[in-house]
Amino acid sequence: MGIIDLSEISVVRGRNKVLDKWTLSVNSGEVVVLSGENGCGKSTVIEAAAGLIPLENGSSTISGQLIRDSEGRRGRTNFGLCLQDDCVMGDELVGERILDAAGYDFDIAPLLKIWGLDHRIHDRVAMLSGGQRRRVALLSGLIPAMISSESVAILLDEADSGLDDDSVERLAKTLRNLAAGGHSVLVASHDSRIISAADRVISFPFTKENNDAKTGKFSVIDKGEKRTPYIGHRMNLRTLSGLANNGIAGLLTLGAMLALLDPAQLEGRTLAGFILAPALAAGLCGNPVHRLAMENRAYAWWSTKSAVPPHALIHSLVICGGLTALASTITTEVDWQLIVAGALLGAITESIVGLLSNATLRLSRPNAVMIRLLTPILILPWALVVDTLAV
Repeated sequence: MGIIDLSEISVVRGRNKVLDKWTLSVNSGEVVVLSGENGCGKSTVIEAAAGLIPLENGSSTISGQLIRDSEGRRGRTNFGLCLQDDCVMGDELVGERILDAAGYDFDIAPLLKIWGLDHRIHDRVAMLSGGQRRRVALLSGLIPAMISSESVAILLDEADSGLDDDSVERLAKTLRNLAAGGHSVLVASHDSRIISAADRVISFPFTKENNDAKTGKFSVIDKGEKRTPYIGHRMNLRTLSGLANNGIAGLLTLGAMLALLDPAQLEGRTLAGFILAPALAAGLCGNPVHRLAMENRAYAWWSTKSAVPPHALIHSLVICGGLTALASTITTEVDWQLIVAGALLGAITESIVGLLSNATLRLSRPNAVMIRLLTPILILPWALVVDTLAV
């Protein structure tokens, strides 16, 4: 069994069966290149190996861990990934992104200098040129192997696309160095320099050729303490997307109710409903980080790292709790039980809406799916809480 194992996988896209019981094994210290015309299935192989697309048959395994199979089971392990989309949110910082991809703290400056990014270490990715952004995405895929003395799988889907000549040559050399360190690399590419760096070349439709590639030299990068990304909370603080999307909706709801109702005349369930309504409105706006993760298909890269989508639930609790407290103050009925209930209700509602939206992301046109039509049912829990807490 190799480090990367695809066992009799079948993938259907639309009405076409792109792969039919296709098998591939990439061993430790091996670079395998997938070559062929656009649309022949190279990207499908990479995404199937990463567990990003459903399988009609077979399974994908990396480092002995099941990544995905035809029964829908999912697993995750440490591997590097670079897709055709950069998969980087524009508000991520260059150095921060590489450290998140590594999962460890280390001195990142020398690595960025080699790739001509040392002067952009604290810049947002949105400020970079297309080629620089591509280098950040590439390094995000390579770094798990660069810091590891044990075999790590690397999946690269046309990572050389958009790179200048020097960067492509550096990538080809890096692939041989990683192979010398015992890492396994599966890469889709048209470039002859990347193909020449392969131990095996698989040309679609499925002809195989062995190469006599040069031997590289691997030097592991010393890593420090393990790093917890908290990417959703960082993005939310940096962009204030939770306040802009969820908080404003709650404030508008409160303002509309004040225009129509006199808080002094409210009592019982009507009063409880008035106080809890802004938190519900904020929650119905969904996960604010979800919209950020849609940029450059960042959600796909992060889904290989964790089963939980990037989120900022702590911030949501604060925003929804604050909206409930504000509504309580206006009615002069400051009830801490209602404030806590509002914070929890808003955060839970936001999570459910976010999960509904996240469930459609693997579809070709996720924004065209009318899954939002299901969200009105979330008024029922709000009504039950109102009924329970009514004074």
